[in-house]
Amino acid sequence: MVRTVIPLRPAGTDPQAEAFVDAVTRAEAGETPAVGPDTADVEAVWDALGQLEASDFDVSDVVVNKPAFGSRRYVLGGAALAASLVLGVGLMWNQRPVTYQTDVGEQKTIQLPDGSKVTLNTDTRLSARVTDKHREVTLKSGEAFFTVAHRPDNAPFDVVSGPARIRVTGTKFNVYRKAETTEVDLIEGGVRVGAKNTDANVVLRPGQAVRVDSQGRTGPVTAARATRILDWQQRRLSFESAPLAEAVDEMNRYSRVKLTVTTPALQALKIDGVFDAGDTRGFARALHELHGVSVKENEHEIWLHSARTTDR
Repeated sequence: MVRTVIPLRPAGTDPQAEAFVDAVTRAEAGETPAVGPDTADVEAVWDALGQLEASDFDVSDVVVNKPAFGSRRYVLGGAALAASLVLGVGLMWNQRPVTYQTDVGEQKTIQLPDGSKVTLNTDTRLSARVTDKHREVTLKSGEAFFTVAHRPDNAPFDVVSGPARIRVTGTKFNVYRKAETTEVDLIEGGVRVGAKNTDANVVLRPGQAVRVDSQGRTGPVTAARATRILDWQQRRLSFESAPLAEAVDEMNRYSRVKLTVTTPALQALKIDGVFDAGDTRGFARALHELHGVSVKENEHEIWLHSARTTDR
């Protein structure tokens, strides 16, 4: 956890701070317009926020001491300043999204301010903006599983992935953004899927899935791949009669040691089995033992080819 420490001066020693406190006091009393920080100050705070976690804003253990010398301004040097910072963070959250990401092979679960949870799969990047009236996550790349918190006011929760938009009020679903398509698998609840700039959409029920192409067009409704989703959350990859080319692409998502099929005819080889996500070398050994595939490798890459071809 990264924390930013802001040294505080006693009130009265910084004329600029004193002027700001006076301005806020007058604004609260309705005597002047509301006071806000300069744009540069906002940008600086957002830079700091990128290094903070939700727990950094827990002020439950703040102790409010009696102000010294009977002056209201001295409170700003203690608990009131902490509360003001938290309030300011909350207001700015409504204006600018926060970005989360995972590295290759990494997975992590985050909790949004509304209580919704998002589990990011390998090499995933998304941004989230949560306000009193709307909740939106933009999946920039990769894959994520959502457990959306229901709100009494039924405020919508949108996930935008390329040209696709998925809208829910409380549910569990998976979104996988690929180069040309976005795949949506619904586990629980209900979602509406369609192009983000139109009203056309498909309503999914639990156990159903749909793909959205690069133009925002939805394909036919199919069965959700619940087993696949459970597997990746447990860092497993399952294949059932999957073409080797497809299995290699999936394995490569979780490791910096990449697999390459050098024999075109080998790409259609059907693969069955369960493998550890990220263990590309173990996957290559299994291919050699089960299918006689020749394997050549170095520190960063593994080449797979038919035993009848000349070694690299």
